[in-house]
Amino acid sequence: MTHHAARAALEAVLADTGDLESADAGARAEAAEWQRISDLLLDHGGPYAPDTDAYVQGQLTARHHHRDRPRPPVPSPPSG
Repeated sequence: MTHHAARAALEAVLADTGDLESADAGARAEAAEWQRISDLLLDHGGPYAPDTDAYVQGQLTARHHHRDRPRPPVPSPPSG
């Protein structure tokens, strides 16, 4: 994906949504993500790839580490 494609996707979301202030959380999140990718590609000069996106890689690493952690024991209900 190029900067122009990301920018076009952002503009499409904004056109569909209208006013972001009154939009639902999903539409605001989608617009924010397209804005982030568009900003990332502005200086990048190449196509977008999740493998080179530091934010995506950080999220994947965090999920991997969180998945491998032992879960705390479930508390027993109070007796009585």
